[in-house]
Amino acid sequence: MGTSILSINATSASTSTQLYMQKSLASRDKSVDKPTDILDIGKGQKLTSEESMQIVVERAMDKLRSVVSDARAALGIPEDTEIDTSAEATGNRIADFALGTFDKWAKNHSGLADEDARQQFADFIGGAIQQGISEARGILSALNALTGEVDTNINSTWDVIQNRLNDFIGNTK
Repeated sequence: MGTSILSINATSASTSTQLYMQKSLASRDKSVDKPTDILDIGKGQKLTSEESMQIVVERAMDKLRSVVSDARAALGIPEDTEIDTSAEATGNRIADFALGTFDKWAKNHSGLADEDARQQFADFIGGAIQQGISEARGILSALNALTGEVDTNINSTWDVIQNRLNDFIGNTK
């Protein structure tokens, strides 16, 4: 079981699934000539905590790159296209996505006046975004990647989102 977990952490999701399945099949069928260990780390010497953390960070970054690559493909954005990652652009993308769901939310809350519906939606979606930001901070902290600059960018992004939500509440045309 431990080797299977390491194999999943050591490779991309699709490759790890293949490797896990190959290992599982090989362990069931002793006639299959497959290696018993897919990943061997630190054999003969102990890893330092820094080396262990670096392995975790590298694997997390590989998975993040894979998610970004998949998202680019799904959105039809070529790999070589520059994406503005400033706090303002990021906050606006998040707000655009979140506010784009208001019509569906409003259909489920049709008894509310427009102003009340906008306020309740902004409170709801703002809370969800804030929870996501909090979870992202926790992950970045665990990876020792939450620097002062990153934290400032997160705060600036949240400020943009809050401003957009406030504008949305006030826009009761």
